[in-house]
Amino acid sequence: MKKMLLILLLGVMSLSTFAGSPAEYKEGDVVFIVSKSAQSKYIQYATSSIWSHCGIVVYKEGKPYVLEASNVVKLTPLHTFLKKGRWGMNCTRRVFNKPIKINYKQYLGIPYDSKFSWNHNRYYCSELVWVIYKQQFGKELCKPKPMSKYRTFGLSGILKKRGISKNSLFVAPSDILEGQ
Repeated sequence: MKKMLLILLLGVMSLSTFAGSPAEYKEGDVVFIVSKSAQSKYIQYATSSIWSHCGIVVYKEGKPYVLEASNVVKLTPLHTFLKKGRWGMNCTRRVFNKPIKINYKQYLGIPYDSKFSWNHNRYYCSELVWVIYKQQFGKELCKPKPMSKYRTFGLSGILKKRGISKNSLFVAPSDILEGQ
């Protein structure tokens, strides 16, 4: 518990991002939260980060939403997305300072990828963000890494149960935040 609290404090103190009011969010901002999902603690453990879920801010009819991969890829009102996180914590990475438009409709309804595969016919949260920036803007937000590069000690049973290979490429929310 103390170690997690220390990681939490260090993570918040070292951010070069912002957590602002809805009016401060721009289309294309990547928003990070501490998910309440059952797999959140495993993502946090494997990545040594508190951030376990992310999505992209888009505007529809003048209102801010977050495009996220949950049970399916969907639009969630920004205020609802921010409330979904633990402890009310969130942070944001602004990739471009210029205005951009995310073409998101083609992703809506695509199922969640619980195997974290790198085939882009199903999506987990950070994969969706990575793919959109790569396809739409030619921007690689981070380098995909084999699962073995993460802290997987003690997680082999979960990985095996889900059919996840340690050689599978993966991008974590923390990778996108840090640009690594």
